[in-house]
Amino acid sequence: MVRPTPSSVSTASADDRELLAPGSAAAGLISVNPSRMHGEPCFKGTRVPVQTLFDHLRSGDGLQEFLDGFPDVSREQAVALIDLAATGLLDGLRRP
Repeated sequence: MVRPTPSSVSTASADDRELLAPGSAAAGLISVNPSRMHGEPCFKGTRVPVQTLFDHLRSGDGLQEFLDGFPDVSREQAVALIDLAATGLLDGLRRP
């Protein structure tokens, strides 16, 4: 009988998994995991919901104000996410 070694036993629960495909455009920027922040999309490596950035921008705050309030999010992450959102929106509206 083969007994599993400690390194081969998964301790992750069924909800402790990343929901974004590793090769997706957002995978390097966003984490979606049911066991963290109730599955809310967050900036990768943080517990800061992506929606928070859009809420700040919608309310008239500048990007720097958001970054000052959430130092775990880098400027590069925030700008890349805004670019990804804009590209997704605009690519969906442009004619081929």
